Amino acid sequence: MVVSTAILLIVGGICAAAPLFKRVSKGLEKGLVILGLAVGIAIIIVAIDLALGLGILSGIFGIGFAPESTSNPYLKYYLVVMAVLGILLFSRPLRNVRWASLIALGIGILAAAYLHVAFSVSSTVILGIVFIVTILIVYTLLRFVEDILEFIGTVLAFPPVAIVIGLVSIYFGIITFAT
Repeated sequence: MVVSTAILLIVGGICAAAPLFKRVSKGLEKGLVILGLAVGIAIIIVAIDLALGLGILSGIFGIGFAPESTSNPYLKYYLVVMAVLGILLFSRPLRNVRWASLIALGIGILAAAYLHVAFSVSSTVILGIVFIVTILIVYTLLRFVEDILEFIGTVLAFPPVAIVIGLVSIYFGIITFAT
């Protein structure tokens, strides 16, 4: 029974096509983006479970998630569609959050606290230097990754691209549901 995968693809496709609903209602579009975040997380989890062949979700919920790819020659691409759709839905609302600075700040605080507790360093100058150096190193490394993810999110969230991904996802959901 692959109803859950088909439903995820159809609902995710509708959420991805949220720019189509901008003219109808701004609130509807924002609601679809928020719903899309939850659906995107679910799609990513299901896609990872299916791609790795773990079967964890099938064991928990007692239903199958993988469609029978022999029934339609295009169904062999459903994992790619699910991955792109999940990344689109997950990255759209979180595109402008500065993850690198938040993670660097947290790791800098943890490094200074660890140095203070583990080695009994009480000099604020040393703790401050460790904090600053740790933040600079982590931020520099993560900023590059953040820029790449922001670029991917910007390309995928571009309305014509998002609408096409949404419509393709709805199509794959209907095909999956029909098999």
